[in-house]
Amino acid sequence: MPDPAGAAAVKHPDAVEAAMLARIEAGELFEDAAELSPRYREILRQTVEIASISEISVLTWACTAFRTAPDIGAKIAVCATILDEVGHAYHQGILAEQFGVDVHARAFHDDVAHIWTWPIMEVPIRSYIEFVVMQCMLDRAGLHWTKDLELHCSYAPYRRTLRKVNFEEGFHMRHGNFWTEFYWNRSEETRAAVQRAIDWIFPFGVMWFGKPDSLKTRPEQLTYRVRGWSNDFMREKWLQSTCAFLNRLGADFPADFDAESRRWVLTMPYPMLYDAETYTWSGEQCSHEEYWNHSRRGGPMRPGAYERLRGEAWGEALW
Repeated sequence: MPDPAGAAAVKHPDAVEAAMLARIEAGELFEDAAELSPRYREILRQTVEIASISEISVLTWACTAFRTAPDIGAKIAVCATILDEVGHAYHQGILAEQFGVDVHARAFHDDVAHIWTWPIMEVPIRSYIEFVVMQCMLDRAGLHWTKDLELHCSYAPYRRTLRKVNFEEGFHMRHGNFWTEFYWNRSEETRAAVQRAIDWIFPFGVMWFGKPDSLKTRPEQLTYRVRGWSNDFMREKWLQSTCAFLNRLGADFPADFDAESRRWVLTMPYPMLYDAETYTWSGEQCSHEEYWNHSRRGGPMRPGAYERLRGEAWGEALW
């Protein structure tokens, strides 16, 4: 005869997930990964893995700015950024390993075709001015993404991991703001360089937050409170903050202020394709599928930058 007590002890997977969601809905925070349901663990694993691996690619990208830095102070600023971002990869990597991710293998042994990073991170930085404009605009975007996790993630260790990350991301953004404004006001030549950087970088900021909510591939990040803000919500926060800053400078950017809604509204095609060789955008709208398929092909720095990273081939060329 079947053991009724034993049968009752084995919960149906749907019941496990339902109980997990009820605890999350009640505002509970979780300290132990063993408490998490299988589906929650998988969603969290995907999130932390993508974050930790993409942070590593900042080293190869920011290194291209180092050669253009005009003085020792600027060189130190680039190196400090690299150190911070590698630290972000390290701390999130430790967390990812709790969920079975071998971060070292992913970064140093996997096929480089499988490394995911933001598209612009595989395009060389042309000047130190472009570097600080990227800090102003893209660290601002990254801060929205990681601040959401610190404020809202129901897995408490991830919240704590991101406190230091967000302090440093905020510093990068403020550094970028300061020097973007400095170069905007320094001379006609540097102002033109800032404007060129804005023209190139602004659309990447719009695309930083992924697909619109209606096309999002990981909606369960919100269901399990791994995140609290949707892609569109973060994109809107970034847009309003960035446009307010650029408007104060007097720069040109593809958005208009709508007096009725009292918000900035995009005027550029969204999304559109870019040419990583010429640093230009098509000016014509494409589908989101076309944009992300184009981005996944990688930029001019793939695979060479990852091969240099894996071989530690920096040496005297760095200085």
